[in-house]
Amino acid sequence: MSLFRRIVVPVVGLVLAAVLANVAFAAWLAARQAAERAEAGRAQVAQALASSRVTLTQPVLDTLEQLTGSHFVVWDPAARVAGMTTLPPTALPRGVAASLADAVGDVTLLEGRRYRIGRVRSGGVRPETVLMLVPERSIVRATLEAAWPLVAAAAATLAVFVPVLLLALRTRLVAGERQRLLGQLAAGFAHELRNAVTGARLAIDLHRRRCAASRPAATPGDDSLAVATRQLDIVEAEVRGLLALGRAPQAAAEPTDLDRLIDEVRELTAARASHAGVTLDRGPARGITMPARRDSLRAALVNLVLNAIDAAGRGGAVELAILAEPGSATLVVDDTGPGPPPALAATIHEPFVTGKPEGVGLGLAVARAVATEHGGTLSWSRHGDRTRFAIRLPVSTLKASAAHSQRP
Repeated sequence: MSLFRRIVVPVVGLVLAAVLANVAFAAWLAARQAAERAEAGRAQVAQALASSRVTLTQPVLDTLEQLTGSHFVVWDPAARVAGMTTLPPTALPRGVAASLADAVGDVTLLEGRRYRIGRVRSGGVRPETVLMLVPERSIVRATLEAAWPLVAAAAATLAVFVPVLLLALRTRLVAGERQRLLGQLAAGFAHELRNAVTGARLAIDLHRRRCAASRPAATPGDDSLAVATRQLDIVEAEVRGLLALGRAPQAAAEPTDLDRLIDEVRELTAARASHAGVTLDRGPARGITMPARRDSLRAALVNLVLNAIDAAGRGGAVELAILAEPGSATLVVDDTGPGPPPALAATIHEPFVTGKPEGVGLGLAVARAVATEHGGTLSWSRHGDRTRFAIRLPVSTLKASAAHSQRP
């Protein structure tokens, strides 16, 4: 059985059961109230007849029948015969009136209809005994008549609510399953990459020691090993970013100097920018220190800068900057590239969504996961001919040695 059926079907079943239980209770309550109102109506009619001083005539009985929906028979207990009545002549043959009088308090079938029989003594000038025949509707019919508005409303609500609930649950399940699979995939990548990086770094360190032992005077200007080491640092940052996907944060937040963090990211990515022919600058220092998970935040910025370098292309420019506001700090990566393709603009932060032919689509997913981990957001926008990706981090306290100014 699929995950959707295992989770969604029980939830929808519980919702339907709860709605049906509420409707059933409301219908029972409505039917009971309808029966109580009918009984109260019968009592009021009986009380009105008992207290009335009006002489009962055929027009009076016909008026009572029209007002109450009940039939009336004037009964002579001594002669055990019926006088005036609102019933059709065929409904009251000889002997039937006597049986009606004997059935007071019971339900009697008369011409295919059920009546509850009551007896009342009129209080007119000439007191008379009146049999009151109140139509007895079946319990099922009374319940349906009282409950159908509730049933109709519940059916309309379910017709709208259930599809919306199914869609919402399906969307959440798909997103959760994608995040879980992404975490597993990222963990597998990270494990393999970490092993490769560790082996490469050990090989470089071994080569450096051998070269230093055989040639104490290193070749002037040869920084190839340093460049290789920095590239491994970038890969390590990528690994940390992958580990931030699909798992709870492991490291505790620590005071982080954002200016120093920007410098580290620029140092890590400078060789890539130089090789791509892209100018890599940084904005003015802000002197801001805030609680953060340094490694994951640096990995997110490295991903943004590498994307910006690729987007800017040869002859382009990338700038890292910090924007400060009371209660928040924003890490900004600007580039002179054209920005994400319009078709991907709304989903560019989703995993495996990329505009690069050789891209995997995890860089921005990593950055967004890190921003969310810090209680912040990742957004992008166009400012003139530049594209800006920004990680906004809310903080309780900002320590700044310089004024909180914002770059225009």
